[in-house]
Amino acid sequence: MEPQFGTLPRVQEWILALSLICLVAGCSSGVPTAEVEGVVTLDGKPLADIRVLFQPANTDAETAGMGSFALTDAEGKFTLKLSDSQENGAVVGKHTVVLSDKLSEDPEDSDAGAARVPKSRIPARYAKQPLSFEVKAGEKNQADLALTSK
Repeated sequence: MEPQFGTLPRVQEWILALSLICLVAGCSSGVPTAEVEGVVTLDGKPLADIRVLFQPANTDAETAGMGSFALTDAEGKFTLKLSDSQENGAVVGKHTVVLSDKLSEDPEDSDAGAARVPKSRIPARYAKQPLSFEVKAGEKNQADLALTSK
C-alpha cells in the first residue's frame, strides 16, 4: 500500500530534509530572506490546521538556504517562519510548497480523536504535483494557496 499524502512519515521526511539542508548550507546566515504570509483555501473555503512548508528549489547546497514553515489558523491564514531561527520569512527565490493536514497526522487534535484517523482534506494530486511560489526580495510576499477538489 502506497503512503497517502499527509501521513506522518512524509512530514518526517521533509523535516529531515530541511534539517540536512540547514547543516549543509550553514542555515540562513548570509542568505537574503523576505516576509511571506498567505491563506490556504479549498474550493474558496479557508483550511485551518494545515502545515505549510516552503523549501527553496535551488539545488546548490551553498545557496539553497533554509526552508520555512507555518500552521494555518482558523481562517486559513499563515505567516512563514525560517526553520533554523524561527524568525518570520523565507529565503528569496523559487520554492516548492508542500502542504499536509495536521488533523490527519495528529488525530488526537481532531474531533474524531485518536481512535479514528481522519482522511487528509488536501486533495492527493497536490502531493504528486506540489505547488510552487517565488519569494521576492524587499517586499511582503502574499502566498495565497487556492486548492480545488476537482
